[in-house]
This record gives sequence, structure tokens and C-alpha cells, in this order.
Amino acid sequence: MQRKYFGVHVPFIDHLGIEAVEIAPGEVESRLILEPHLCNPLGNAHGGVLMSILDFTMAMSAKSLAKHHGVGVTIDMSTTFMKGAKDELIVRGKVLKSGRSIQFCEAIVYDRMGDMCTKAMGSFKLVDLPL
Repeated sequence: MQRKYFGVHVPFIDHLGIEAVEIAPGEVESRLILEPHLCNPLGNAHGGVLMSILDFTMAMSAKSLAKHHGVGVTIDMSTTFMKGAKDELIVRGKVLKSGRSIQFCEAIVYDRMGDMCTKAMGSFKLVDLPL
């Protein structure tokens, strides 16, 4: 399925199966049901998959606050892994501070039991798509 968020399709996000399930100004909740090919040898979500869903959720939070129909480009991102994540993942992201051109965000991955698994903070620049 080809999903568009604020008029933009990101094939990589579709490939992973990430879906934004709630979008409000400055806040987004995303979901990912883990498939075996997205896991590490321990059966937990691969760190790159976790970072991708955190990145997507924070960028979407930034775009939702600005009602931006371009791209949220990651400037930096810091991630802390606290617990292996399995099954269905819920990610809640929000804008912490909105600047003139940079949005400062955070997001947290929760597992099906509601336990915090991974947390990230990042800065995002909103960039218009070329015509």
C-alpha cells in the first residue's frame, strides 16, 4: 500500500510497514507490527528499524505542527535503547520546541505491554519539495 503523509510518499517507510495512526498538531503516534525480517538474531526489533520509526515519527510531528507538505530532514538524532522490542510497536512523538526553521522533537517506542523500549531526540528542518 502506498501511503502519503502531508502529500509525500516515502517508499522506505512503506517497505518497513510503518504507519502513522494518529496525527495532531505537533504530536504523532505510529505503529509497526514486527515481521521476522525486521528483527535481530535475538528476535527483537533491529536497532536500525527502531531508529527509522523514531525518525519518521519525529519528522511527522514536526510536519504536523507546521502543516508542512514537504520533507522533514533529520539534522541530528540521539537514541537510547533500554529494552528489546518485540511484536507490535507503538511510537509516540512530539515537538518539544518549534524554531523558525528547525523543529526539536522526541519520540518513544513502547511494546505491546506498554513498556518503554527506546527513546530518541532529534532536530528536523522542514524542506519544500522541488517543483
